[in-house]
Amino acid sequence: MNKLLTEKFSKDHGPKRILALDGGGVRGALTLGYLEKIEQLLRARFKNDELVLADYYDLIGGTSTGAIIASCLAIGKPVKDIVALYQNLGKEVFGKRRYPVIPRHWTTFRAFFTSTYRGTIIEELLKKNLGDVGLCDYENLRSPVTIISKRADTFSLWTVANHPDGLYTKAMSHLKLWELCRASSAAPYYFPPKKLTLKTRKGENFEAAFIDGGVSLANNPAFQLFLTSTIPSFGFNWTPGERNIFITSLGTGIGVNKDSVQDIITRKTVSWSPKLPELFMTDALETNEVIMQILGRNYGDAEGIDSQYNDLTKTNYSKEKLFSFVRFNVKLTTKYLKEKLSLDKNEEEVSSIIEMDHYENIDELLNIGRQGATYLNDAHLPPEFD
Repeated sequence: MNKLLTEKFSKDHGPKRILALDGGGVRGALTLGYLEKIEQLLRARFKNDELVLADYYDLIGGTSTGAIIASCLAIGKPVKDIVALYQNLGKEVFGKRRYPVIPRHWTTFRAFFTSTYRGTIIEELLKKNLGDVGLCDYENLRSPVTIISKRADTFSLWTVANHPDGLYTKAMSHLKLWELCRASSAAPYYFPPKKLTLKTRKGENFEAAFIDGGVSLANNPAFQLFLTSTIPSFGFNWTPGERNIFITSLGTGIGVNKDSVQDIITRKTVSWSPKLPELFMTDALETNEVIMQILGRNYGDAEGIDSQYNDLTKTNYSKEKLFSFVRFNVKLTTKYLKEKLSLDKNEEEVSSIIEMDHYENIDELLNIGRQGATYLNDAHLPPEFD
């Protein structure tokens, strides 16, 4: 293991920086707009045009589409390469539905199928871009990485980290990054579950079925990554504290296509299937926003969650915060896009942008992320954590 990676793992070499990336399907392109800006700021700060985000962050992790981006960053890819991947991935994966004669918006009818899209296509693209790099292939990693998925056969959240001293690291060391990303992004209705061959700590093989990590409270993985970095069994055992850990948390947009009360009341059981990932994502987003704002020191603007929670900056459970953080996301509404980002979109266009599989919006999502990133500046990456 090289010296830089050893220092990133070490609890004695700090302070520590974590990059947390949300799930959200093709809306991961929006995240890339922010990552471009962060990469530009850091290259200017360190006067290094070759700097990649894996050089700066001590731990990079994500859920679903965020896991794919995190893995690409962890092996040292610059953001422009991941942008190219998403521009290709969107059309290749989401442009090739099973039974294409059946319209995409016939979601209830499609819910009778095993999945809307084929898992083999995304697997091939992941293999092409992540290669044969394994979870513990330390010679080919430039940053520690954590991938969050949901093990469906046990209903348990799986946080797969790669610290050499982790309790289960050796047992999972045979897994490839592309496999874990496929498991983390296997959203029900959209993709079939991913079967992985796992090992016990005694080396005995067994099989497990995984679905999208977003079908949990960790679609926004920021707090889960804080737990990963500080709970001793994951191996990192970093020291908590607002001066010790800084988390950059990036979303994929806030927005839902609302149904009428009557439509919901009369909805058939099978019609709930395409709604499930979005239902979980919305809860995960709100819950993690509350946790982060209460337990962490915010270097950005405190995002209003709803009228019930009101202003969380006035809620203090302890004198010392557990970590510092900054959170960036955008609201996918016509009003927000117009007033905050100067983007004119009608309701139909926004409704399409919200959907997690409308690949034709990837370039526009990237543009929205870039516009949102105009609010991001050097102060959001505090020099005291360099």
